[in-house]
Amino acid sequence: MSTTPELDAKRRHEHNLPTGESETMTAITTPPRPGAPGAITVGAVQLQSAHGDVAANLEAIEDLAAAAAAAGARVVVTPEMALTGYLWSSEEHVRPFAEPVDGPSVRRLTRLCRTTGAWIVLGMPELDPELGTLHNTCVLIGPDGPVGSYRKTQAFVPDPLWAVDGHLPPPVWETPAGRVAPLICADIDYPEPARYAALRGADWIALPTAWVAEPGPSATWRLRAWENGLPLVAADQAGAETLAGNSFQFSGGSCVLDHAGDVAAALDDGPGFVTATLDLAAAATARHRRLAARRPAEYGPLARSTTWPRAEREALTTPPGGLPLPGGGAETGIGTAPESATGDAAGAGTGIAPGAAAGDGPSVGVAVLAGPVGDLPTPPEGTDLAVLPAFHLTGGAPDPGRARAALEELRVWCERHRCDAVTALAVPGDDRSGAGNAESTDGPDDRPGPVRYAVTLVTPGGEAARRHVTHLGAHAAWAEPGDEPPVVVTRPWGSLGLLAGEELEPFEPSRALAILGADVLAVPAAVDWPYPVPFPGTRVPLNPPALRDPEPAFAHPARLRAGDSHVWIALANAGTTPGGVFGPDHVTVPRKEALSTGIGWTKLRCAVRGTDGAGEACAVKPQLARRRTDLFGAEMLRRLR
Repeated sequence: MSTTPELDAKRRHEHNLPTGESETMTAITTPPRPGAPGAITVGAVQLQSAHGDVAANLEAIEDLAAAAAAAGARVVVTPEMALTGYLWSSEEHVRPFAEPVDGPSVRRLTRLCRTTGAWIVLGMPELDPELGTLHNTCVLIGPDGPVGSYRKTQAFVPDPLWAVDGHLPPPVWETPAGRVAPLICADIDYPEPARYAALRGADWIALPTAWVAEPGPSATWRLRAWENGLPLVAADQAGAETLAGNSFQFSGGSCVLDHAGDVAAALDDGPGFVTATLDLAAAATARHRRLAARRPAEYGPLARSTTWPRAEREALTTPPGGLPLPGGGAETGIGTAPESATGDAAGAGTGIAPGAAAGDGPSVGVAVLAGPVGDLPTPPEGTDLAVLPAFHLTGGAPDPGRARAALEELRVWCERHRCDAVTALAVPGDDRSGAGNAESTDGPDDRPGPVRYAVTLVTPGGEAARRHVTHLGAHAAWAEPGDEPPVVVTRPWGSLGLLAGEELEPFEPSRALAILGADVLAVPAAVDWPYPVPFPGTRVPLNPPALRDPEPAFAHPARLRAGDSHVWIALANAGTTPGGVFGPDHVTVPRKEALSTGIGWTKLRCAVRGTDGAGEACAVKPQLARRRTDLFGAEMLRRLR
């Protein structure tokens, strides 16, 4: 089915179309490939739910799901709250439409599953018949009835008006299309639920959603699929709903994404369906590679709750008249720190004063460099922290013998320009002086220690902190991985974390540093990611209108990492992926970021406190406070099963 004729007045009313406007239900399909190894065909329904009209919505679901099944889909995903519409002002208003998971709507769709052979994931308001509580739920329906259900665990803004949060992590369901893990809308905003699904053996994620404030297929969806090697099928609401006079425009963009986050099929606006074939064998290979590279022993902070306000927690570790010790009392320094160079916790002796206020709080001038190896031009005026690409001072070959001279050169440069600098280079792993001493030894026979890949902070006083990289990329396969726990260092303007570029691919390293209180992550890199990608724009009337426009650098991994954990990320990259300075809010537009577009410096002043939006997000880190550590914290510390 590619389109349907113009609907009659009754159907037009049921789909919330203005009188006289025709509706076409679009089908976007890719041909099934039954001969491909591990190939399964799946589908998603995009629905413009009629608010509170269960009968009309069931009819629309049946039409679209049957069409998707006819196109080969073995499992069809419907939007969040497909049965009733998404926005409800109170429990009183939605309760008349809520049903138990084995209620009349599920029984009706069971008959459809029996007729078509397809299974359906239905989004609906659930009534718990024992407790009387209501939940934002999705139900897996097969030919014999409900197979399982899942209650949304990460509430979005309207959900607590009526729904009780789920108390269990997502299950993994066995279906004719493989092992499926359900998540609902805002669950995917947090990296932990999708990682949990991957670690528990899911083949793909079913995502009923009512996505807003970002065009679809969402950058968040695409990068969650990529970072886990886990395909994702998103079924979004279309159109708009109104609550208390406020209109909420849904994003559309229902899609099937493969394990790299590439779009196999997508629908922009209006009701319709998509189908595509996923290669589960290729996905499993990619996923195993991703998960096997994790270092769970370093992810301890992810199990900690941050529900208490950050200011109250930091007050407990703040010396009189000083700055809070990062991480709730950790010593200054990252990995290793030479006693002769650290100075005091506030950066005394560096010659750096706190940045000029942005809004009403402290800020820091951050600059990232792109350019030929060895070139070290004068930084822009107002730079407090300069980040150089990986191996910028020494070249890409492991040559720890050059480290001492390179770091001294950088110290002199920092002294001249009165700023800090971060870079990455090869050092002997047993060099605990922080000076990259190539003559260091590993025992009485004077043999050199193992070569390490290090990210280092240099100040006018010398090397102040060093971290041996733990997640090694292909360009550093010669290195011995580090084993230091994540730690942040206090600077005059706030707290700094150090990572290498490849450590942004898994979400855990940057998340751990943010939980420990990092405001800025300095990331020297030499990465060639498949993202960002161009976005062609959308017909959906999102607001502000800038969200509708084409974007050449859509779905940048550093942008998502910064927004995930509300930190500033300064990525200086020697690879093909553009670097830049990315702000702690990746959704609001215009974004507070500066993308590198050519040779030279890219600079941005970054507010780490205050009420200007970015500064407040960086200080408060609301997404971290809303994490469900009770469900996912300890699970992030588990190794691949």
